[in-house]
Amino acid sequence: MLNERLDLTADNEAILYIKMALKNIDFALISLDHILNTQDINWDIYKDVHTYYFYYLQKTLTVCGNIANVFYNKIPYRPRANEAMISPVQLSKGLRRALNLKLSDYSLIFRREVHNTNRHSDERYDEYLRRVGDYNIIDENTPDDVRREILNTPHLRTYNKQVQVYITVDSRGREVEYPLRQIYQQLIDLKRLLDEAISNR
Repeated sequence: MLNERLDLTADNEAILYIKMALKNIDFALISLDHILNTQDINWDIYKDVHTYYFYYLQKTLTVCGNIANVFYNKIPYRPRANEAMISPVQLSKGLRRALNLKLSDYSLIFRREVHNTNRHSDERYDEYLRRVGDYNIIDENTPDDVRREILNTPHLRTYNKQVQVYITVDSRGREVEYPLRQIYQQLIDLKRLLDEAISNR
């Protein structure tokens, strides 16, 4: 990782996973910075506000999913190059225990039902028989009737710029709100915890 080849062993695998999580935190913070602190946007690249915001929202959700996989891996077993190494589930449990990492402190980062909304959007379309809105932006210029339509009828993905909240629908059809300022702070807090863990080894 980071221009070095690492031969994984039972002793150094945890460090690799922490470094992987730290790099994904960097990616998420960069994406959130683009969303929360809009500056000059190159419209030749992004074309419209929907492309701009949902590009960075999708990146944020994907890398938060990567971070969740480090600390809450659900894979019970996979073939290991070195049989002395522990399973991904055991490694995740060991990392949480060693870091004293609590789900409640980073609940937004580890919120799988939000991460999966992009990956399974085709299934959501089918569930709503394709009668559903998607990729909505609400801001101060959104007419009241359009705002009501977006907020009160099925829409898969909405970003409310005014309150900086991403709104989506989980696999059970429940609306889920994802406050971006709060996740930004959780990422900063987790980065601090992991940086300390690396420096203390």
